Amino acid sequence: MSKSLESEQHLIACAIIDENRATDLLDLPESWFSLNAHKLILRTIRELVSASLSADLFSIGDSLSRNKLLISAGGMEYLSELAESLPNLGFWNSYRNSLESYHKLRMIDQLKVSLESQLNSAAKPEEIVSFLQTSVVDLMTSNSVGGFKKVGLHLSDALAEIEWRYENPGKLLGLATGFNDFDLTIDGFEPGKNYIIGGRPGSGKTAFALNIAERLAQENNGCYFSLEMTGKSLSKRLLTNKSKVSNTSIRSGQLVNEDFAAIAAAVTLLHTSKLFIDETPGLSVNQLRSRLKTQQLKQGKIEFVVIDHIGLIAGDPRKNATEGLAEVSNQLLSMAKEFDCPFIILAQINRGTEGRQDKRPMVSDLKQSGRIEENADVIVLLYRDDYYDPSSHDAGITEVNIGKNRDGEAKMVPFRHQMAIGDYQEAIDWEPAIKPQGKF
Repeated sequence: MSKSLESEQHLIACAIIDENRATDLLDLPESWFSLNAHKLILRTIRELVSASLSADLFSIGDSLSRNKLLISAGGMEYLSELAESLPNLGFWNSYRNSLESYHKLRMIDQLKVSLESQLNSAAKPEEIVSFLQTSVVDLMTSNSVGGFKKVGLHLSDALAEIEWRYENPGKLLGLATGFNDFDLTIDGFEPGKNYIIGGRPGSGKTAFALNIAERLAQENNGCYFSLEMTGKSLSKRLLTNKSKVSNTSIRSGQLVNEDFAAIAAAVTLLHTSKLFIDETPGLSVNQLRSRLKTQQLKQGKIEFVVIDHIGLIAGDPRKNATEGLAEVSNQLLSMAKEFDCPFIILAQINRGTEGRQDKRPMVSDLKQSGRIEENADVIVLLYRDDYYDPSSHDAGITEVNIGKNRDGEAKMVPFRHQMAIGDYQEAIDWEPAIKPQGKF
């Protein structure tokens, strides 16, 4: 008998003998088990435990028999052999680690076969490299677990949140930027959720996202995918923001000693930032995922991701723009859950706003908005009146319109902006000269 099958047997036997191990067994992916009989037994144990029933030898046998699967699972004789093999319960972790190792060896064998197939099909070198990168990273991180949970387990999570909120009144559930009204409205940036920042070109989407990213990265590991701007350009924006020296002064070279001192201080501050920038253009979702997996292996847990912007992610060339963007949006939603961190995604607004008297963007103005709107937990739409009228009474104000907020209210949070240095500060006491006509 192979060592892999022995590990499978020992783990199942531990679960049959000790009901506490039955719950632990359910945390192991079914794909780790190679023998079909063991997969059937694992599913049966899962069903019994989920129904709050005992997963002892006779209950397992009875359930398999009722579902006409007992013979396929080896029969009662095999179940008895498992229970009587008397594995050492203290070696559970050793059995588990061995099973994971054998699973990865099988994945390597499958990878070799798939690679040979790619080579024989005369695939392009870049396609083969992308396939290898994704496959190897998946191999290194193939310990994720999913599947159904009994509603009681989810309720315990919900009750834990309620208890936490009671014990921590006024605190945010998600990551805080320090923009207090904005943070309170969205309850911070929560793990597993999608946040869309939308606006017309030139409305300040990137500057606003950089402000958020820089603030979050003071205490949290963050990844910023800049699919349009270079890392150098983003770094210059961060420098002007932190130093308060305008980009105009930097470009002209007209700097004084105080400017150099401010820039030096900003460099020192930014060197402590936990923000990592990838400036590669035209990445696909699979490439984004692979790079995040690699970064996670190097730097540990990723606590937020910024993507600038969704329209520049390479989609399936066989699909039209709307279908391709919908698929990308679906995949990003899955990735937010997979990495258990907030995904902050920038998106373009279509030209529909230009034909309206009130040019404040609405959720429906997002390009190919249907699936993006459905997948988003929070949608933030930026509006600057001085973008259209430099002499506007509301010049210097960015309206951050929260047009969708799945777990909170939709409202507008005003910010004062200084576009020369890309700086944003909340302007809670401000009132618009002209009230919005529609609902954003």
